Amino acid sequence: MVKLIFFIIFFLTNSICAETLTKQEKIYFNFIDLNNDNHISMDEFLQSVEILFKLVDQNLDGKLSENEIIEIKNIIESLS
Repeated sequence: MVKLIFFIIFFLTNSICAETLTKQEKIYFNFIDLNNDNHISMDEFLQSVEILFKLVDQNLDGKLSENEIIEIKNIIESLS
């Protein structure tokens, strides 16, 4: 989760000098590119953030607790 948020911020605010994305960056890009057109629109970006928030907010209270973030972080790290 933290890596994905960092990638999103980095990707949107900095020029990427490399010719290609790394494998992990491509995974993140594909996650955000909801319509698979190889472009990320503002709508796709906002929808991706909303999806991530809903996935992490397990008790659906509209707020993220430290425990919710730790739990999703552990899940993501186990998949890496």
